[in-house]
Amino acid sequence: MAEPTFRYHPDPLASGSAVRTDHVCGVCRKDRQIRYRGPVYGRQPDSLCLHCIHSGAASRALSTSGGGDGDSETAAVFSDAVDVPDDVPLSVVEEITHRTPGFAGWQQEAWLYHCGDGAAFLGPAGYRELEAHPEAIAMLREDHRRYGWASADTEQFLRGLDRTGEPTAYLFRCLHCNTSLASWDVG
Repeated sequence: MAEPTFRYHPDPLASGSAVRTDHVCGVCRKDRQIRYRGPVYGRQPDSLCLHCIHSGAASRALSTSGGGDGDSETAAVFSDAVDVPDDVPLSVVEEITHRTPGFAGWQQEAWLYHCGDGAAFLGPAGYRELEAHPEAIAMLREDHRRYGWASADTEQFLRGLDRTGEPTAYLFRCLHCNTSLASWDVG
């Protein structure tokens, strides 16, 4: 059976959110060859396949009890819905949080949005990877400017970005206009 495809996370293997290894999924109990290794905000499975994320079965199966009454449950999510623009439909947020592999960050990872939709997560990036995406670098510079960073400090920070270390950036692409986007994170 072919692996599922994800609109908002086109290559979970390349991004590091999944790894090729034989395992039995803790949700569907089937033998699988690709194992999810990103975050799960809910009950923790022993092992999880991409098929169960794609179908929404993982989000439902890994739900947690809510409140004190014991009756309500909260579906597990793979990414938090943080700073979602008002023009992004709830259906997009639900697809990203419940049916798309997330990605691990040093702090709280956040999905990026553009053109009224979720952006596609391409993976962690260092400065070398970002050089081919000037729009993404400009976005990081603007973010630092809003925080009051001096230009020289920002440039030093950007040149220190490391795909596998810290600080790191997370590269996204708009699905509509192909604009490159990025966020940054430190441990």
